[in-house]
Amino acid sequence: MSQVKAFFSRTWDAIDSRISKPQVKREHILLYLSLTLIVLGAFLLRLLPVFSTDILLKGLDPWVQYRCAEYLNEHGLKAFLNWYDQSTWYPYGRNMGKSMYIVIPLIAVIFYKIAIFIGFNTTMLTVTYFVPAFFGAATVFVIYKLGSALHSKRTGLFAAFFLSMATGFLSRTIVGFFDNECVGIFFMFLTFYFFIKGLTNDSMMNSIFAGLCLGGLSLTWGAYRYAYDLLALYALLMILLKKFSRRLFSSFSITIILGILLGTLIPRNGLDFAVSTEQLIPLIMIIAMAIIIVYQELQKNIETEKLKKITQISILVIIGTGIIVTIVLYALKVIDPIANKFIRTLFPTLAESLPLIESVAENLTSSWATLFYNIYIMVFLLPLGFYFCIKKPNEKTIFLLLMGLTGVYFGGSMVRLALIITPAAAVVAGYTLDEVIRPFALISQERFTISRRKRRAAKQIGRELISVAYVFVAITLMLTAIFGVNMAYRQYYFNHELTPQLKRNEEIFLAHDYQETFEFMRLNIAPYSLGEKPPLIMSWWDYGYQIRILGNCTTLVDNATINNTQIGVIGAMLIHNETSSIKIMKKYGVDYVLVLSPGIIGSGINDMSKSHWMMKISAEYASDGLDELAIKTKDYYIEDPEEDETPGFTDLFWDSVIYKLCAYHLNSDFNYAGGQPSGIGNWRGGYLSEAPDVGDSDLHHFRLYFQSKYVLLRIYEVIY
Repeated sequence: MSQVKAFFSRTWDAIDSRISKPQVKREHILLYLSLTLIVLGAFLLRLLPVFSTDILLKGLDPWVQYRCAEYLNEHGLKAFLNWYDQSTWYPYGRNMGKSMYIVIPLIAVIFYKIAIFIGFNTTMLTVTYFVPAFFGAATVFVIYKLGSALHSKRTGLFAAFFLSMATGFLSRTIVGFFDNECVGIFFMFLTFYFFIKGLTNDSMMNSIFAGLCLGGLSLTWGAYRYAYDLLALYALLMILLKKFSRRLFSSFSITIILGILLGTLIPRNGLDFAVSTEQLIPLIMIIAMAIIIVYQELQKNIETEKLKKITQISILVIIGTGIIVTIVLYALKVIDPIANKFIRTLFPTLAESLPLIESVAENLTSSWATLFYNIYIMVFLLPLGFYFCIKKPNEKTIFLLLMGLTGVYFGGSMVRLALIITPAAAVVAGYTLDEVIRPFALISQERFTISRRKRRAAKQIGRELISVAYVFVAITLMLTAIFGVNMAYRQYYFNHELTPQLKRNEEIFLAHDYQETFEFMRLNIAPYSLGEKPPLIMSWWDYGYQIRILGNCTTLVDNATINNTQIGVIGAMLIHNETSSIKIMKKYGVDYVLVLSPGIIGSGINDMSKSHWMMKISAEYASDGLDELAIKTKDYYIEDPEEDETPGFTDLFWDSVIYKLCAYHLNSDFNYAGGQPSGIGNWRGGYLSEAPDVGDSDLHHFRLYFQSKYVLLRIYEVIY
């Protein structure tokens, strides 16, 4: 018995001696406590609208993502990938399975099933509503890890804080904004984190994780192009700076190849994904790095002069062959050229005008004010951060510099790409603050080793100057927090496009015109018998998703830009007069027309304010399908007047369908002919100051079928 006790005693002592007792350091406690508060604060800030508005998705695209999640949950993955929807883009329909990314609806279904399994009595709409906030907070944590990998944990902590409060990131991760970006940006910067870890640690596992994340990004969001080509640009820069290593070749190759293989798995991308221009660039870089490695090996066995001649001939042959193959593949349409909208992003001042893209505000070029609004005080920290990166060039700082510079460029070329500049700017700004405060922290803690001359200079830095440095950092963080919370409250607490906030005689109230209209559609227009033609509602393309999903009605278009000609034809039907428009409406079988009018409150968000885009888009695309509806914008709206012209709408516009349907009974005496006084404002300002009244005698082929409480939305029945 004593021998057994002695055996177990020796065994326990051996185990105990090999297990180091954990020692929790104070700085670690503060670090993880701060990180927890930052991530939790980021999540709670994104929940702000929950306390003031209904659970409604924000924007337009999130509604189709929600519909896809519902369909995927009810019918399964196979049915979703083969789903052809006949109720939109009538009469052609839309191949939903081949035109949608899969990850966003798939994540919603997974979260929904987890919630049901746990015991929550919830709906798919509620789940999709909260998904963006969850991934917004998760991305804040990813940025902490990326900052830590690129420089230090302090950099990561500062970066996480900046990102948690940045308006440019908040706008796409607020509750309700259930779209590709909220998950895509998470995968993008997770890819960068694992890539840097795989490169610096020579870790194949981290490189595999980077490839998996890049593949996930390829299945989620069209901005995957930026990730692929940023990595390719980084590899090229490292070669040019003579910092190429086999670690770079290994990490880059695994990441890119695995990402491309996974990216081909959905019909939206298909096999064409692997040979698109954006993916060929990194593949060419892999070939180039392989050639460099072969050259390095040959240097060991072949004389220098002989190798030089072989190399020169080989380079000429490879370049010539590459050019010929590329030309042939482009001619055979095996390689797809870069789409016009992406060329416009690369060269915003040189690309041709694309009215369909430019009509969406988020696709316009960013102004300095917009840039400042999106990243706020980080604007002033970026130049100093770039200077630090250039001053200390290595694998990490070069990547940080490249990520920051490209983020600024693309964030400036398109408002929507603020989502790319904001996380990149957060890491650069975090690195800047870390570099600024680091010398003062070391001096105050006497944790540095320097020469006698520099030590005398360090002694001249008193505690007062150190305190000033810490106060500067504190003020920077405090201003960032104040601005972020203030913008979140002002932009999202009460503000929702489906429940606009109105003010009348100092009284603030919410208008529920959208809900009224879509409920009326569901109950009074959408139902039809099997075998009958479904009721068809025509509108400008901005409202396609909402009509189909919230109103459950068949539409001519949705918010996707998959048929420019049809969008142009609709614009022409709205801009032409009744006689011309009714002919083509009859060909399509249009039953109702939905318009947004100024209403009795004089709202500036209406179809008249969008009419100049209808003109430009129809002038660009409508003639491709129907020559009789082709128009010239200048006949209806003079934007750049000559000497004898007056800018604004012409008399021809007052006879257009869109003007008549919007202005019907909204009289110039500020009274609505239906009996309700305006009492708020008049829409007849600026170019609309000479707008005529529209009465019953002015409408011949349209009958007012429904209008919302404040006359913001109207539905007209078409009379043939």
